[in-house]
Amino acid sequence: MEKFSSPEEVIDIWLGEGFEKIYNATSKDFQKMVTLEQFMELSKSFNNGVKNYRLETKTILRDLTHYVWSDDKREKAVVASFDEFNQIQRFYIKPFTTYPKTDQQYTKNKYIMPIRGEWFVFWGGTNEVVNYHYIYENQRYAYDLVKVQDGQSYQKSPVQNENFYAFDEDIVAPADGKIVKVVDGIKDNVPGEMDERNAAGNYVVIEHANNEFSMIAHFKKNSILVKSGDVVTEGQLIGKCGNSGNSSEPHIHFQVMDSPEIGYGKSIRILFKDGNEPIQGDTIS
Repeated sequence: MEKFSSPEEVIDIWLGEGFEKIYNATSKDFQKMVTLEQFMELSKSFNNGVKNYRLETKTILRDLTHYVWSDDKREKAVVASFDEFNQIQRFYIKPFTTYPKTDQQYTKNKYIMPIRGEWFVFWGGTNEVVNYHYIYENQRYAYDLVKVQDGQSYQKSPVQNENFYAFDEDIVAPADGKIVKVVDGIKDNVPGEMDERNAAGNYVVIEHANNEFSMIAHFKKNSILVKSGDVVTEGQLIGKCGNSGNSSEPHIHFQVMDSPEIGYGKSIRILFKDGNEPIQGDTIS
């Protein structure tokens, strides 16, 4: 297997047409899916017209370190995931879709994350590589948060919700406001299964000043402590994290939008009180 002094040099070798060297550093599973000839052909075609790549993000997730690069025009993305031995487990290329206009439009209010203690950003950021919500206007700046210890979101085995660190954890109001919608009573999924018919599962929508609405989804069944019409204050306990809806493991989904209706509103980039802008791979509290 090829060795690199650091994963960062991979992009320069690849752009310099050292395709075989990169391919030889990929895992056996990757090589079963893509032949060397296919890899070389796709790589050469993708690099056509590219002068250089720059690192967009570097995140550690599930024992892999993920690098995302974009080209000089920010039109193409290259993603490589390395294991602890610097072997490439994943390598893929795709268009780099961005929405610079809405990226510059922040919420008028300032918010906190609706959590207590330390959580991990599983999805979040301003490109679809680090935030799969990003391509959908109604959830573009949403976050998915889990709890992690020693690189894992669960203990023992991932077959029961109770084994996940996020399950039954406190969820709080991200800002002062009024509850305008509550859905509860939907059962929590068996980990690995999802309820696509009730995508948000058990959820709460809060109306805030300046016609902004926050939504927190995937609460534990029958754990929501508020009802429509209630006034809440920032940091107030409103329920417990669960695994309801379109969710494969206990986590929470958090976003701010310009409408109380999930399907019709536009997601707004969140201005946080602490001045941070978390992205995938960050630990927050």
